Amino acid sequence: MSEDKHILKITLEEYKRMKDFQLTYGTAECKFGKCFVALHEDRICFLKFFTDATSPKLEDLRRTFPGVQLTKNDKLIQEKAKCIFEENNLKILLKGTEFQMKVWEELLNIKKGSTCSYEDVARAVGNAKAVRAAANAIANNNVSYLIPCHRVISKDGSLNKYGGGVERKLQLLKYEHAL
Repeated sequence: MSEDKHILKITLEEYKRMKDFQLTYGTAECKFGKCFVALHEDRICFLKFFTDATSPKLEDLRRTFPGVQLTKNDKLIQEKAKCIFEENNLKILLKGTEFQMKVWEELLNIKKGSTCSYEDVARAVGNAKAVRAAANAIANNNVSYLIPCHRVISKDGSLNKYGGGVERKLQLLKYEHAL
């Protein structure tokens, strides 16, 4: 387990050894629409945007954190969601492979108001030919917005895909004055 000031990183192997892993989850309205959030203690470990047509799926949370003990608490999540888009020092828990962690760390280096390509990310993590692997790691980011995967676009400038929908990706980039 590695940790910087605000981000706790857990590898897949470390997670397998953890016992009684508990999450509190719920939904909330935020400035970018509806979001589904999960917390481990005071750390955000899951943040996904959704619409009524793409309602949040508890299975996604369980797939990300197998064997987890879940408690629903919309009130707590609504309070936390008020802070998500205003604070820079939120506590985050990331769970993934070493390569995913490298990619997610690189996403944190993309300044607000700018974008980069999938190729740029692959090159930055030391393997310019690993574009698909980098794109896969970006797609598997479980804390949308906090790890700014929305700032990664195609080399030709198109927005490509986004878990919260391309329209929301456009909204986020406009909000950050990246477009």
